Amino acid sequence: MERVIENKKYMMIRDDLRDYFGGMYGGNQHIGSKGIAKFGCGSVTLHTYVAYEARKKYSKEEVKELQEQFFKKYLLGPTTALRFKLAAIAYYGLRKRKASVRIIHSLYKESDGLKKIMVEIRRNIDRDNPVPLIIGKRTMKGYKDELDNHWVTVTGYSDDYFVVVSNNGRMEELDLNELSHRRLFIAIAAISVK
Repeated sequence: MERVIENKKYMMIRDDLRDYFGGMYGGNQHIGSKGIAKFGCGSVTLHTYVAYEARKKYSKEEVKELQEQFFKKYLLGPTTALRFKLAAIAYYGLRKRKASVRIIHSLYKESDGLKKIMVEIRRNIDRDNPVPLIIGKRTMKGYKDELDNHWVTVTGYSDDYFVVVSNNGRMEELDLNELSHRRLFIAIAAISVK
């Protein structure tokens, strides 16, 4: 679905996340315990993906409870891309479904990896499939410093390197090219479920 945000045209997933998360644009690690508030962004992102894939609607209180369950059962602590992949496969495996997770990295200022990430984001969003994204450690101050070692969920893309993400219950625009010049890496963990 096409949508204009801040005078920029984006291709978006079909449904608005606010319909599934009690008015929030995806999950929010700051409505949970101290542990999830500090280390729960991966759990929030996995739950955001799972809820959208299942087209399941939750109240804010249910979102809070389920994020805690994902945190305690699958991703206790800081989450690498590999750990996220294993958690997604385990979650769907316990439900007798097969999940595959494609991890693509772009290292500091690397253009080839960034191009591959954007191709995969476009492919997934065009199939109505949100894409988990981890933004690595900051190398210099500047663009969106609060996204240091942080997971978000990509829900839309533009013709350049701009994407729309779910970040702690808010819709935000990010410039992945700018981020990649200020982070050790960025990576996606594109999930496919059968």
